[in-house]
Amino acid sequence: MAKFPIMKYEQLTNSQVKTIYQEIQIELGFGIVPNLFKSMAINPEVLEANWKKFRATLLKGDVPRTLKEMLGIAISQANNSPYALNVHLHGLSSLGMSEEVLKTLVSDFAACPLPQREKAVIRFGLKAANEPHKLTDEDYQYLYKLGLNDSEIFEIIATADLFTSINRYTDSISLEIDTL
Repeated sequence: MAKFPIMKYEQLTNSQVKTIYQEIQIELGFGIVPNLFKSMAINPEVLEANWKKFRATLLKGDVPRTLKEMLGIAISQANNSPYALNVHLHGLSSLGMSEEVLKTLVSDFAACPLPQREKAVIRFGLKAANEPHKLTDEDYQYLYKLGLNDSEIFEIIATADLFTSINRYTDSISLEIDTL
């Protein structure tokens, strides 16, 4: 059970939180407000800041959302963090990702039928999340060789940071997986 209340829209009294919930419900494209954000409703400023960071990192930019979500799944699996792992597996499924890719993404990444570029992005993002001090010039050069630019590499690192933070937060409060 989550350590903070999971606030449903009907329970909200703060107009700022209501507005943020409406944005989340529309912009995520799934018609729900995930428990991640519902658990932050007790502090409207923190909720707003986290929603803005999530939106700017995951929903905007040049790196496809699906690739960012796959990176989030890989990071969540590496961190043994069930909330983001399950929510983003569902998200990718809803976005049309094949069952084969989803299964191998978590069970046998080496065999996952993804293009070399996408696998390289996920490997780099995992290293940025879990071993940032071990990133080398060669790691960056490999992404450049595959056609990524500085802005895209920045997005990958920002995504790694976002999911690392989400994992720590959701695990710290024992957040329950959304009813989807």
